[in-house]
Amino acid sequence: MAITTVFVTFGVAIGALAGSMPSVMRNAGIGAETFGLGLTLSTVLTVGAMAAGGQIARAASNRAVLLAVLPAFAVSLGAYLTAASPTWFFVTIPVMGLCFGLTDLFMNAEAVALEHDLKRPIFMTFHGGVSAGVGVMAVAASWLSTQWGTWAVAAVAAAMFALSWVMVQRAIAPRALATGKAARIGTLPNKTPLMLLGIAAGLIIAAETAALLWSAKLLDEIAPSLAAIAGLGAAFFGLCNAAVRFPGDRMRSLLGEMPLMFASLSVSIGGFVALGLSTSFIVSVAAFASVGFGLALLIPTIFAMSARLVPENRAGALSFVSLLTALPRILAPLVFGMVAARLGIAFAFGLVAVGLLASLALIVSFKRRGHAA
Repeated sequence: MAITTVFVTFGVAIGALAGSMPSVMRNAGIGAETFGLGLTLSTVLTVGAMAAGGQIARAASNRAVLLAVLPAFAVSLGAYLTAASPTWFFVTIPVMGLCFGLTDLFMNAEAVALEHDLKRPIFMTFHGGVSAGVGVMAVAASWLSTQWGTWAVAAVAAAMFALSWVMVQRAIAPRALATGKAARIGTLPNKTPLMLLGIAAGLIIAAETAALLWSAKLLDEIAPSLAAIAGLGAAFFGLCNAAVRFPGDRMRSLLGEMPLMFASLSVSIGGFVALGLSTSFIVSVAAFASVGFGLALLIPTIFAMSARLVPENRAGALSFVSLLTALPRILAPLVFGMVAARLGIAFAFGLVAVGLLASLALIVSFKRRGHAA
């Protein structure tokens, strides 16, 4: 399916960021705290773009937005990967964040709509494509960036974006635009469950971001001689994500979404605690794999539940949920970078477990209020 290609390309972009992170930092001449500030700026634009998505959906179809944003995403990602100064780093990262947000929202809106059309659970499979893209590209990017340079990573990513654009242009038809009361975020029904899901999602996405984008730096510090494979942390995270997500739709049907989310959060919390305590390269890679298993089903499940709550405007529901992810997503990179610079990256990873405990409490509240399917 064409939309599957977009999901895989989205994963390739994340993998390129994760695997190339140490090289990008060295090339741009920045440290952990400055990188954290840049990620915060990027996240502001990502969340802002997703929050505006509900309004954009009133004027443009999923297809139209994807056709417009994919080329800009490819260019901004390439510019970021090849940044040779702090100034260029700060110029490129917010534009890339904007493209991340728009792509994320509208590819998910199209995927949820397709699941509704087919009347069977397939949403997790799309997210499995993201995870597979991350897993393959993260280790490839760490090798390419150390052996050839970050320009080679940018070139591989650009080829995937070109393929995605062609697939969208040829195979995705424009859908009817959202209209009426449900088309406006301010009048969306079912706001209380959406709020609980949104805040929980923000904490989970903050954990995902930390695991993906700081994994290579942690492993690079633990074993500098293995810099060319420092992307293994993100690679194992992504591949373990994929291993759970591809059969995830069947698991949702057989076991139920709530039991899966509770078990997933428990595994994730344990993985981050292990990262906070470990000083071993091998143990840390295994811990990233554990985190990948645990986080795999959480955000796709939250997105699917959110869209089901407002079937009249799925993009609007996802936009509202995305808006509520803002505070943890925006603050997390800055706080993580500051803690990493002062107390070490391993300690910062240990603190992520606390955020996931808070997310678990919100999901329990969601269930107790009777909103779970």
